[in-house]
Amino acid sequence: MIDGIYVIGFLGELDLSTLPQLSDLLNKAMNQNHQHIALDLDGITVLDDAALGILLGAASRIRINGGQMYVVCSNPKIVDYLQRTQLDRIIPLANSVHDIPHS
Repeated sequence: MIDGIYVIGFLGELDLSTLPQLSDLLNKAMNQNHQHIALDLDGITVLDDAALGILLGAASRIRINGGQMYVVCSNPKIVDYLQRTQLDRIIPLANSVHDIPHS
């Protein structure tokens, strides 16, 4: 937890082969009733469309329960992908956890 935000960090690839782990981590965070979750993607090298779908689904479930998901990333390659897919219009994007606006 940083500033009341539950942070989940990732390393390596978020793709079809890692979807079960990604899904499990997000479900555990939601089951623990964390209202504000930040996904730190600075340590990832690959983010594919399937993982993006998991992130969107989780963000929707969190929002339905009154919370908010954030993506933290300063990797230009990943940030560019998030902007091209317009994920940043649905899940707020920040350069660091400390840049996330507090409610």
